[in-house]
Amino acid sequence: MKLKVTSVFRDRDDHVTVYEPETILEVKDKERAKSLIERGLCKEFKGKTAPTHILGREEDGQADEHPDTGAQEKEDSQAPEGDE
Repeated sequence: MKLKVTSVFRDRDDHVTVYEPETILEVKDKERAKSLIERGLCKEFKGKTAPTHILGREEDGQADEHPDTGAQEKEDSQAPEGDE
């Protein structure tokens, strides 16, 4: 669900990111989105503007983005031992 920030607030998970008013968020967790709206921190956004931040996990099991870099997590790729 897309939300538009109406009051400045700090991210509950990383405790560092601050969301300023007018910022567009994509919130994957419907309960979290509902909570942000009920507390007056955000309102639902129906526009076509791309979100600047994505909150929550992908529902299809894809890797999460790192909140500080936007890069996806990568696993170490090591060849299995003894298969040569």
